[in-house]
Amino acid sequence: MAKRNFSDGRKQPRHTKKSPPSQHDKRTRLRNPSCRRVRTQEARCPLLGGLADLAKSMQSMLDSRTAFRFSIILVGILIAKGRRTASSWFRAAGVKDDWDRFYDALGTIGRNLFPLAIPLIRNIVRKFDPGPEGHWTHALDDSPTRRFGRHVEGANVHRNPTPGPVDGDWLYGHNWVCLAMLLPHPLWGVIALPVLSALYVRQQDVNKLNSRYGWEFKTKHQLGLELVTRLVSLLRSIGCQTQIVLVVDGAYATAMFLKKLHGMNVTLVSRLRRNAVLFGLPPERRVGQRGRPRKYGSNKLSLVKRAASRQGWESITYVCRGIEVTRRYKSFLATTTIAQGAIRVVIVEFGVGQWAAYFSTDTDTEVKKILETVSARWAIEECFHDLKEVWRAGEQQVRSVWSNLACWQMNCWMYTMVELESWDVLGADLTDRSDRPWDNPDRRPSHADRRRAVCSKMLRERFSTVLASDANHEKLKRLFDEFLAIAA
Repeated sequence: MAKRNFSDGRKQPRHTKKSPPSQHDKRTRLRNPSCRRVRTQEARCPLLGGLADLAKSMQSMLDSRTAFRFSIILVGILIAKGRRTASSWFRAAGVKDDWDRFYDALGTIGRNLFPLAIPLIRNIVRKFDPGPEGHWTHALDDSPTRRFGRHVEGANVHRNPTPGPVDGDWLYGHNWVCLAMLLPHPLWGVIALPVLSALYVRQQDVNKLNSRYGWEFKTKHQLGLELVTRLVSLLRSIGCQTQIVLVVDGAYATAMFLKKLHGMNVTLVSRLRRNAVLFGLPPERRVGQRGRPRKYGSNKLSLVKRAASRQGWESITYVCRGIEVTRRYKSFLATTTIAQGAIRVVIVEFGVGQWAAYFSTDTDTEVKKILETVSARWAIEECFHDLKEVWRAGEQQVRSVWSNLACWQMNCWMYTMVELESWDVLGADLTDRSDRPWDNPDRRPSHADRRRAVCSKMLRERFSTVLASDANHEKLKRLFDEFLAIAA
């Protein structure tokens, strides 16, 4: 029997025939308006506290005719159950006959993502301003979501970063470039707060979007630079002059990327390839020496040889994902073709023959700070996991590229807003594990626990308000039916 030939090439999408037209045709609805349509004025269960204030500030950046729908959609995202499609959001929020306007509102939100994020970023800066002696740490990474359909705009084949036992190396869907602010919590470690995102569209699909929206092809590095530029400019405009540190994985450590960050005075921390081309420092120039100053040293450095050498190792203790660890390391200054100047390289040994190299574009950065920054990058990976598992990002079943952008980014904003709302709340108030004796009661509350606590507070407040104001049996029965519809 002939062996199967497995190809490493990128798979191509295979779609079925076009589905029949929907019974809810928008043009038909506009031609024949109904006077019996009930308009949605408010959500079934309004937001409370800091969530309500943030939502009000963010929706003020939209047109007043559409702005009120923003907070209603946020309520649906927060309390929806089961498959979190856009229709399940609207159902949970209590959207009535004007449901089509809420789908239109998603497209409007997708076109105005950065203005909507400004109040949220300002709120984070006011609450966690590190002062002139501190620094802001941001993480940039990309993550795909599954979404199949020949009429889904912006979707195509992307590499699957976490293939399971029955998954392939490729998946069909969207690929999101996300920028998150990394903040250390005094009890729960570093938490990533996603604030800005962009959609990466493959070059072969840009023509379809260009004819409709004027979409231009941009690589992930270009999209990431746009997000960083916008965030840095916003931080500087509101008077934040502290140092900005950006941590990324090795895929973003390119010459173009580092050159742009050098112009913005942003320090980059990233992983270094084992076969990276490194040189020593250039010699100091003599007085009166002519010619251009040298960029690189004459001696070429090898990371593999340095890691194999038994000499020069030192021990260091630092916090890695909330746990203090002690490891051996080597640190030295070097020059490379991807950076504008010298970099500090750190080689860390995890075991016998197991090591990794990292670098920082700021040569004065301490080794401990570099290692803790690299370990803090894992918070954005946890964020991606919670976005897909808790908020079910990517399951909203919308077709327009702007609606898909809005759905992904609103999931990110709700993730951030829930974390901010529960930041100062004790762990015992966020979760009760008395009904789970097998669980560790001292385990930190998960993001699902925090979201559940915020939802419970909203529903409890809504129910107690009606109970205190009017004990009418019919009103309580109607309210109970509404809550039952949410839980179903």
